[in-house]
Amino acid sequence: MNIQAENAVSSFFYYMWNTWSQEECRIVYGNMSRHFWEKWCMLSDKGVFGAAERFYAELSDTYRRPLVERAVSLYDGKSLRNMRT
Repeated sequence: MNIQAENAVSSFFYYMWNTWSQEECRIVYGNMSRHFWEKWCMLSDKGVFGAAERFYAELSDTYRRPLVERAVSLYDGKSLRNMRT
């Protein structure tokens, strides 16, 4: 398996489990955030277990990309990236 791909998957899940919020939704989706936050709320209404997977599956590639890019920018696998440069 490609380590970079594995790292991106881990980063996505840790981001969704630990950081995803309405504010993060605004950062990722800007003026479309209300639509995506409502979608998230609908998909996580009966519980958050599996919600990240359902949310991702509902997105087109166009909207998956910024979400994954944000996740990878904040997480290195399961660890938060050191944001100091």
